[in-house]
Amino acid sequence: MWRNRNFLILMFGLAVSSTGLWVGIIGNLEFLQMNVESSFLQALIILAGFLVGIFLAPMAGRIIDRSNKKKILIYAGFARCAAIFFMYLAIAYNNVWWMVVYTLVIGISGTFSQPAMQTMLPLIVKKEELLDANGVNMNIFTASRIVGTALGGVMLVGMSLFSLYTVTLVSYVILLISTFFLDVEEQPKKADLSGKKDNFFRTLRELYPIIKNERKVVYGIFLLIPAYLFLSGFNLMVIEISELQDNAGIKGILYTTEGVCVFVGTFLSKKFFRDNPKLSYMFAITFIIAAAHTSLFLAEHPIMSVLSFGLFGLAAGTLFPVVTTIFQTDVPSDYHGRFFSIKGMVDNIIFQILMLLTGLFLDTIGFHKMVIGFGISSFVIAFVIYYQYKTKSGTKQKDRLAPIK
Repeated sequence: MWRNRNFLILMFGLAVSSTGLWVGIIGNLEFLQMNVESSFLQALIILAGFLVGIFLAPMAGRIIDRSNKKKILIYAGFARCAAIFFMYLAIAYNNVWWMVVYTLVIGISGTFSQPAMQTMLPLIVKKEELLDANGVNMNIFTASRIVGTALGGVMLVGMSLFSLYTVTLVSYVILLISTFFLDVEEQPKKADLSGKKDNFFRTLRELYPIIKNERKVVYGIFLLIPAYLFLSGFNLMVIEISELQDNAGIKGILYTTEGVCVFVGTFLSKKFFRDNPKLSYMFAITFIIAAAHTSLFLAEHPIMSVLSFGLFGLAAGTLFPVVTTIFQTDVPSDYHGRFFSIKGMVDNIIFQILMLLTGLFLDTIGFHKMVIGFGISSFVIAFVIYYQYKTKSGTKQKDRLAPIK
């Protein structure tokens, strides 16, 4: 894998662009804080890119399945670079509407580029190396998040927002240039001549008969929900824990601990799940995530909060590469674009709903009751899925043992 030229180019581009992305996110928050007083309006502006992605996802998935993935990544790269110039206008004129345009263009670019990259990985990496590749992918994104947020924070102290977004632009240009060096062989796909309009429900109808027979894919989708419960409120919980402990420094410790444990988790996924990602092990990981969420009830104690975030990072670092590998191997390649586009769209919707719920619960019932509620919900979700899995496994076993009449 480490001698695979295409893989190295893709990961190098991902590392540079993801670092720039997180630098840009720090800039987004700073610009909004300076120009928009309402927290609700700030949230709407941030969500604008996600919302446009939701509407475009079905069309994006079909285009990705029918088109050359390299060209899609190149076009998305050009759009990403162009978006920065809208942000320059926003800063120059202190005009939030230019930032809205920037957010929309970035959202459109991500709607095409992220599923295209996940679809391209199985084309450039051998099947037996996919788990390793997804682990590396997750590690790079985690490291980029740590480096990018730290770099953005340092730059804000002594540099202008123009300089900060210039760093982001340079990272996007490097990604775009590196994409041109990819050399991926793809089988030409037949054009869709049906004339039917792309939409969520049509795409779902096409995917449903394919997915319902792939048990690992179905269970993998549902097993991610407890992790989303934790991730969606990640930043809000970090802020709340910092206030509970009256310790601003705990924020950095929690982010770093979670990131380091993600690295360890991806190593464990390669060690124990390379040959056969058993569902029973994945259920155990999901129960660990639920336990990590519930244990935040003791978050006033610095050691317990660090342990909780470390436990989550360990479990998430193991779970996500394994589930992604299952999606890439068990879903037919002709449907990868549509599957990952729809999955990305649904993920965004779930994240936004859960993030709003986290904020609502923190304001109403408080941190402790919220983490207990979310933790118990995660246990219930995991248990119900596990019960369904055992029930169906037992039924199939009986069918195999039943005498033929």
